[in-house]
Amino acid sequence: MHLWFEAHFGEAYTPLASTAAALERFVSPMFAVGVRLDADDGLRIEAPFGLADLFALRLRSNPRRPYGRFDEIAAGVVRRWPEITVARDQR
Repeated sequence: MHLWFEAHFGEAYTPLASTAAALERFVSPMFAVGVRLDADDGLRIEAPFGLADLFALRLRSNPRRPYGRFDEIAAGVVRRWPEITVARDQR
């Protein structure tokens, strides 16, 4: 990510230490969820912001990552999934 992200999105992106750390940088907590199938067929869920936004279909900006184009991203998400509610910045 850190090799191409800035050229594509216009903001710096320092190298990541893990896949889980990448989730903390997603534009919205709603998207910051990862699921892995373990060797014993159990599911491992990584969700640094929890799952409440996903289950509530609530899109809000990541409180740990200011992103100037959130409204543009939100508009695209709502076009694809009109049932999603956008929660405006509460910072």
